[in-house]
Amino acid sequence: MTKFLNFALCFLLIISAALDISQVNAQHRCTEILNPKGCVLIDCKNECFEKHNENGLCSSGGTIGQYVCTCLYNCTLDESNSLN
Repeated sequence: MTKFLNFALCFLLIISAALDISQVNAQHRCTEILNPKGCVLIDCKNECFEKHNENGLCSSGGTIGQYVCTCLYNCTLDESNSLN
């Protein structure tokens, strides 16, 4: 009987906590190619910081030895969906 009572109490606690959590406008990570023709890391970081207040990095452009400036930044779900 005690095991059942403990299980029921834990179950109710988990359900009440789950119901109490409200959905917020969650942040997602979006990417933007800032310079598709090449990448200088310091320039990429500076441009991304100026545009989105985030971090830029050089990533592979799909061709061996070619890099593009990619900006990773926080965006809302609405922004993320409109970019696709």
